Amino acid sequence: MESKRPGASETQKVRIVCISDTHNAAPGEGYSLPKGDILIHAGDLTNNGQPSELKKALTWLREARYDVKIVVAGNHDLSLDEQYANQRDEATELRRALREDGGIVYLEHESVTVNLKGREISIFGSPFSIAAGEKQWAFQYPASQAESLWSAIPSDTAILITHTPPIGHLDASEHWIRGGCPALLGALLRTKPLLHVCGHCHEGRGGRVIRWKDEAEGKHGVSDWRDPGAGNKKQSLFDLTKSRVGHALRAGEETAVVNASIMAKSYGRGAKAFNKPVVVDVELPVSALS
Repeated sequence: MESKRPGASETQKVRIVCISDTHNAAPGEGYSLPKGDILIHAGDLTNNGQPSELKKALTWLREARYDVKIVVAGNHDLSLDEQYANQRDEATELRRALREDGGIVYLEHESVTVNLKGREISIFGSPFSIAAGEKQWAFQYPASQAESLWSAIPSDTAILITHTPPIGHLDASEHWIRGGCPALLGALLRTKPLLHVCGHCHEGRGGRVIRWKDEAEGKHGVSDWRDPGAGNKKQSLFDLTKSRVGHALRAGEETAVVNASIMAKSYGRGAKAFNKPVVVDVELPVSALS
């Protein structure tokens, strides 16, 4: 018998714990991981991608208890980039382990459909960030290749994970001369995912909702998130459900962007400080699930 599809008004509430830029810090070393359905790590698990660093990251990722764990690399995860990993046999093995681990979904500029609570969610993840300095790091691209690179994001993506933020949205940094990527913003406008999780620019940590209604005129409405966990013991909850904002996030009309950097400061910009993970409650509509 053919199963009955849910009505168009049905949604599935999902709790997503978002982190990025942990730079060798495991849970319990400056931050803790709250409970949730999905864990997303948006890159820079390590400082330099050394085998010992990757082993540590792989250990705590395996131990983290979530129904789905999605990981992308970042510019500091050198050994996860093929041009560096080929020089380090042990790191290459760790890269393979990360890809093949049954409890972790590792994405390298590619899509995956994951099943959660009996529904399927389309996710695209990428480690790339725009080259912004003299030193070449992992997974970086020149501005001239940006549009071609981001054209790979499918139009039906429900959750987008990139290490870099889009330009002008949560891309503040005291390190990078240029924060986010202009071409990624264009891809975001084209695909309009419900949720975009990123990092890279530590001082840009936060959340906002972009409303695409006036895109033809080059104008977007923006609502910034006020972190209820700032300066206290509460969770940093970004509640995007109907009970909080009056309506579920509208597919094709709104995108919530989260910069989930755990490191609160750029390297060399003062004593090490940590942010909390950003916990996102979102109602995924049937149009984003099948």
